[in-house]
This record gives sequence, C-alpha cells and structure tokens, in this order.
Amino acid sequence: MGAKRKYFDDYDFEAAYQKAIEDMEQDQVDRYLKKRTGIAYQTKTTKAGNQLEADIYPVFGSRKDAPRTARRNKSRPAQKNLNSKRARRYLNNLVSANFGEGDLWCTFTYDDKHLPPDPDAADRIFTNFIRRINRRRKKRGQENIKYICVTEYREDEGKGTRCHHHVIMSGDVDRDELEKIWGQGKRNQTRRIDPDPETHVAGIVNYISKDPKGRKRWRASKNLKKPIVTRSVCRFGKRTAERMATDRAYLESRIRKSYPGYKFIDAEVRINDINGGFYIYARMVRD
Repeated sequence: MGAKRKYFDDYDFEAAYQKAIEDMEQDQVDRYLKKRTGIAYQTKTTKAGNQLEADIYPVFGSRKDAPRTARRNKSRPAQKNLNSKRARRYLNNLVSANFGEGDLWCTFTYDDKHLPPDPDAADRIFTNFIRRINRRRKKRGQENIKYICVTEYREDEGKGTRCHHHVIMSGDVDRDELEKIWGQGKRNQTRRIDPDPETHVAGIVNYISKDPKGRKRWRASKNLKKPIVTRSVCRFGKRTAERMATDRAYLESRIRKSYPGYKFIDAEVRINDINGGFYIYARMVRD
C-alpha cells in the first residue's frame, strides 16, 4: 500500500471564507467554481452534548496553495470577551457539552450598596461566591460546582461600573440557598433549563452572549468536559462537497444521511474570493 497522502489544513478556514453564497448571483458562483484550487475537502465534527456541528472546508497540497491567513491558534480561546463569532460558538459548544435539562440558568445582580468599582472587582466578588458554594458542597461530600459565567458590564463616567452576571451551573443546588449566598443584590433570577427541541441550549447562549450596549467577558470552572472534535478527509468527496455548496436541498439530504440519529437544524455556505473554495457549516441536534 502507498503512503497516506498528507494535506495542509493548518489555516484559519473560518477567516478565509467570508462571502456568503446566498448573497451571490449564479454567474458569480460559476466564475468561482472555475478557479477553485483545493485538492480535497476535510470535515471537522464537533460533538457537544446533544449538539453536533460539521465544518467542511478545502485542504491543500502545501502551505503556499492555501488561503493567506494567520495560523490557527490551537490553544483554548481567551476567556475574556465575546466580541467574535468564534468565541460565541466555542461558548455554545462548551455549554452544550456540560449542561442540559434541570441545570440552572441564573442572573445575579448588584444593588447600589454593593456595586463593584470595576469589572475586576466584580470578578473577585464572583470568585468568592463560587468558593462559598464549593465549601458548602465539600461539607456535604459533593464535588465542586460546574459553571460558566458571562459578565455584562457598562462603565459610565462618574457612576462607576454597572454589571451583572449570567451564570449556567449544575442543577444539584438549592435555588433559595444560592440567592442567599450571593447577597449582593435582590433582583436575581434562577430558573431550571428546559432545552428547546430545535436549538437545545443555543437560545440561552445566544441571549447571554448577544451584542450588549456595554461589554462582556466570560469564565468557566475547570471541571467542564471539552467538546469532542474529530477530522476526516474522506467523509465528503470534493465533488460531493461542491454540489452541497451550490444545492441547498442536496446539502440537507447529505447531512441527514451522513449523521443518522441527528436532526438537521441549519447551515451556511461561504466562499473564498481568491481560490473559489467553499466552506460549509452545518448544525444538528440529537433526534
């Protein structure tokens, strides 16, 4: 048997393919098809709880053939802000992998008496809040609580920082006790997660990470499960991928066929101006 062919895939495909195909006329699409240069298509699947995402994008024979972008950052995304689509998508997968029905979705606020002077002070207050929860859990023989926190804040000149925390956390905690431990304000909300059959927990994540009037940053406990990522060059052939990119009905049928047990939710197709390659993103939830 011959040696397995190697492909170059170490480029930022999300940055390289920006133009939405739905915004283009057919003659434009045809022109791009004539200059496509990718030699194969790789499929990256991300499994996170009941959610499954598929990224289908070109790979190349060498670095010089690939679109010019910064090299992909293989480290975990910085847990500081949510101002990029990639950061919000990562957050959605992390929530999906760790939380679901019966877990808690909370909002913790500050009254004027306890208003923190800046976002760093708010982070310290929240850290102490988690420590108090975990001390109580340890006495009961429970493991540390799992959580993801998105802090939304607005800095008004002369008025200090107005902020609140959106928190998704383990459901094995008493809601009344939780609000009592917080103790920084009285306009708090705690509710049980009831996942939507179509979007699972994506609706909650979209809400807490939406573009705010102020700014947002997020943090998470260290005991979370990571989404499962796999890659395959053979799942969709080049001709199949290109037909999927230009034929929506065919795209949906192939996704459903390739991922049995999952329900197709949505997809988007983008194209690269230079090499004519396509990038397909599809999202599914367990049926």
